[in-house]
Amino acid sequence: MAQGMKEELRRERLREYDAALLAARTPVAVLVLFARARELRARGERLEEAFAATSVDGVDDVDLLPAGVWVALRQGDIDATIEALLRASKNEIVLAAHEQVDASYRLTTVEERRTLPDVDPLQAQVANFLQIPGDVVAMVASWGEDDPRTVAEVETLIEQRSGSAATNARPASTAPAQLAPPVAAGDGAELSMSSKEFTALLNLTPDQRAVLDTLVRQTAITISADRP
Repeated sequence: MAQGMKEELRRERLREYDAALLAARTPVAVLVLFARARELRARGERLEEAFAATSVDGVDDVDLLPAGVWVALRQGDIDATIEALLRASKNEIVLAAHEQVDASYRLTTVEERRTLPDVDPLQAQVANFLQIPGDVVAMVASWGEDDPRTVAEVETLIEQRSGSAATNARPASTAPAQLAPPVAAGDGAELSMSSKEFTALLNLTPDQRAVLDTLVRQTAITISADRP
């Protein structure tokens, strides 16, 4: 094959490789939503350890994805998750090949290979860990995080299996967060609402809601008016 054709073939394979990396980001971003939704219901559990210990049919224990993958998901670190998938993947793409003489003076073919990200094992392990059918996780993951159906479906699936984040976030106390109303300080009036209601009232972002849920897991919160 002419050198020019080899270079063009390599460029084409590189484009395929880059496209595979980009395509992997869509399902991983949705799996981030699954992980974060489950973390809101952790109740002190070490979910990364439970994830690493989750078995998958047809997968040897040594080939299961490690706890660090769950940590990357719950932190929303898509790059770190894909790097972990690349380390674990057995799928490769051949970018180019050339012949060279080895130490025994034999002509051998040397291939330039790169590992492709394999999202299927991650989806399977996440599905088993969350006790959601694998085809359901795969379907939701295929929608992408920007699909209007995705967030609601993730929340529904996780709540069906792990309960409400607002309810389970405070195992030590059932008292809702106590918020001082916007009235004169010192009049004794109080307003009680759950963290879920507070989230809706202030239109908190998911990250802000996660912080609030963490704060109210073990105690109630009282917000008082500033005093002069």
